[in-house]
Parts: sequence; C-alpha cells; structure tokens
Amino acid sequence: MVKKKKKTDKNAILNKLWHSISHDKDTDSLFSHSLLILAQALGRVEAAVFIWEPKEKVLRSQKVIRTDILQDGDEVIIVTKDSPLWGLSFGITDLVIDKQNQASICVALRNDDEFLGMLRITRLTGHRFSNGNLSSIRLFCTELTIAIKNLKIFLQNERHVRQLRASFEISSNIVKSLHLDELLKFIVKSIVTHMGFDRVRLYLVDRKQEMLKGEVAYDLRGTITSLEKEQYPLKPNVHPLVDYLFGKGDNLIQRSFHDVVVFVPLLIKDVVVGLLVVDNILSQQRINSEEVQTIQSFAGQIAMAVENARLFEKVEELSITDSLTGLYVIRHFKDRLKTEAYRCKRYGTKMALFLIDIDDFKTINDTYGHPAGDKVLQTIAAKIKGILRQTDFACRYGGDEFMTCLHNLNPKDTIQLGKRLIETVQNTGPLFEDSKFFVGISIGVAIYPENSDDIVKLIEKADQALYKAKEKGKNQIYGWWEL
Repeated sequence: MVKKKKKTDKNAILNKLWHSISHDKDTDSLFSHSLLILAQALGRVEAAVFIWEPKEKVLRSQKVIRTDILQDGDEVIIVTKDSPLWGLSFGITDLVIDKQNQASICVALRNDDEFLGMLRITRLTGHRFSNGNLSSIRLFCTELTIAIKNLKIFLQNERHVRQLRASFEISSNIVKSLHLDELLKFIVKSIVTHMGFDRVRLYLVDRKQEMLKGEVAYDLRGTITSLEKEQYPLKPNVHPLVDYLFGKGDNLIQRSFHDVVVFVPLLIKDVVVGLLVVDNILSQQRINSEEVQTIQSFAGQIAMAVENARLFEKVEELSITDSLTGLYVIRHFKDRLKTEAYRCKRYGTKMALFLIDIDDFKTINDTYGHPAGDKVLQTIAAKIKGILRQTDFACRYGGDEFMTCLHNLNPKDTIQLGKRLIETVQNTGPLFEDSKFFVGISIGVAIYPENSDDIVKLIEKADQALYKAKEKGKNQIYGWWEL
C-alpha cells in the first residue's frame, strides 16, 4: 500500500507539473510554475534552476524558490575540472549529492547528450533525501527538461517566423521609399519594431568629404534621434567604427560589448555604402547568430535602396535647379512662391520679391565671350545665395535675370538688403582675366501682400520697379511703392 501511494504521489506531481506548464510561452513562467510545484511536493526546500552557458562554462541561476517565495536568480557558478559539477555538466553523472549532510542535491537537466542546465534542491529541515525522493526528483527533472527543450524549439520557431516576417516587411518596403531621410528612418524603425532590438543606428559613407557620417537612430521607446554630430574621417586609427568598417584595428567595440552589439557593413559589390549598428546594450539580451544572419540578409538591399534614394535626389535636384547657377528653375520657384503666399495669408506675414538684372550683360558676352558671361552668372548667383536665410529661396528667372523670395521683410529692410547685395557685387572686382569690367546689378522690389496679393501681378510690379532702377542709371534698387 505504501509503494502504491508513493507511485500515485509521483504521478500527481508530474500531472500537476504538466498541467501548470503546458501553456507557458516563456522560460520565466516555466521555471516559476515548476519550482512552485516542486516546493509544494517536497515541503521546506530551497530550489534553483540553472541554465548552462557552454561558451563561458558557467551555470547561471534563472529562478529561485525558498519555501514558497519566488525570486529571480543572480548566482553564477563557474564550472572547472576540479568542481563536483564538472561531471554533471559533461555527462559523467546526472546527480551530485552534498557529501557533508546529503541534504542538498544537484540534478542534471539533460536532453539526450545535450546538457541544458541543472536543478539544485536543498532541504531546509536538514533531513536527507530518501531514495523515493530522489526517484521523484529525477522524473520531475526529466519532464522539466522535455518542457525546456520544447519551449526552446517553440521560441526558436517563433523567432524564426518573426525574423522572416521582418525580413519580408523590410525588404518589400525599402524599395518604396525614394527620399533618403524617409528611407533611413523607415529602416531603423522597422528593424527595432519587427526584431525587438534595443536600438539601431545607421551611418553612411560620404565619398566626397571622405567621412563616415551618422544619420539616424531608433530605440524601443519609439525615439528617433539624429546622429548628425557623429562624423568620422575615413582614416585608420581615428575611430573604432571606421576601423571596423574597413577591416582594420582589433575591433575594440565588439570585444567590449560581446554578443550584445552587431556591426553590419552595407555593401554594393564590395563597395562600402554605410554601417548598420544593432545593439541590446540596455537589456543585455544576447543577439544570436540567426538574428545576425537575418540582418545580413537584407543589408545588401538596404545599401541598394540607399544608393537609389541618393540617385533619385540627384535627379530630382537636377530637375528643379539650373545647371549653371545651382539656383531653382523658374517653374519650381513659382511653385514654392505659391506655397509661401499661402503661409503669409495663414500666419499674417509678408514676403519681398527681388527681380535682379545684371547690368550690361550683353556687352560682357559680346566683348569677352560666353564663357566669361557664364562666370559672371555663376558669381552673381553665389552672391545671391550669400544673402539668403534658411527660409529664403531664389531662381534664375531668365538669361541674365534672377528672382528671390525673402521671408518677412518690411520695405525699409528690403531696400537695405538690396543695397548690401549691390555693394557686394560692386566690390567683387573684375571677374575674368584681361578685363577692367566691373559687374553691376539692378534690383526691383515688390512686397506681398502690401503691393499685391496676386503672384502674377506681384512679379509684374517687381519688373516695373526694376525698369525704374535701369532708367535711373542702373546699379541701384527701387521698390514698387517708390514709383
């Protein structure tokens, strides 16, 4: 009768274990439920589940229970050849009993030949474990091992599905983003969102300036951070990121943050485009090889998408700017002018319109040739750019005419700014060899909405003011309100 009761107790423990852990989808819940059942079955004990980390050869406690109080484990046991746990870790034995009082045991959690960890149990009463106790605990550990292995497979599959989904989402959507800023933000956000890393940073190589430039970062809090202040020359021994990117140095960063930081170069046919940095520095969650492979699998696509976005921006810039002066073409300028007029109406502000003409430009072309004329156009365009603020913009209006939109200027300030531009051009001196010809400009001004709230009429009034400046002797500025 006694033996039958013990068998029933064993089955009851195992049934209760399986009933409790059958729905556990993470190791924390699995270990917590298992230890609670074990403590209820054995009475006053202290029990801890340890997971084996083969690279470091350490056993790291995950969960601990003392009587019925659960807490996270913080114990790390380094397993050396002279340690009693060496045989447990390497399959020599499955049970280690404390020889002094035999009230403490360590039982291997082993699946076939794979050592997953161990269960350590200490009786707080000081009584020894009976053979019946040991038999029940071994069965318990067998079932717990199967549960750990199954959960490990489940989590691997779930992670694999998540990585495939992330790879698909990122790969299929990065080709849709043609604007570089939008693309870079999408990339870092998607990787964090779909793969669960703490943070992703993105750097791009600027070949013209020979720099590795920080672009953008995104973290689990949903914060997008600009990295524009991070700029490193593409030279050895200047910064570890650059050294890593070009395979130089000893990669101090990676050694310092082993397994929680991954650096993935963005390459197109062995040409480095940039660097993707993924980290779990905050959570200290190890980034496994499957996750690294997933990132690497679409690194080439990211590099190609970046280059495509850069090419698109160049084409877009060429379509809206004059190739000689670098200023807007008139079509794009007028589109922006309409937008600026809308803003002025909405916020009650104003804008000044400059119409600028190079004095005696035909004489320059006829006397010194068109290359000299082109140099004059480029010089005047540069001077105009020099007076523009961040909110202002300008265009090449015609052959030798320019137009600027200057935000929120009153008539007095507008005239002063125009005079300063005229003086700057005057002080430039001869613009080409064998010439004593000093270039001058004339400017006509109209202000929106004071002089007109219609864009076409505003341009006409600026033109009328320009005609007046020419009529009065050139090299000066007139406002329409002065006519």
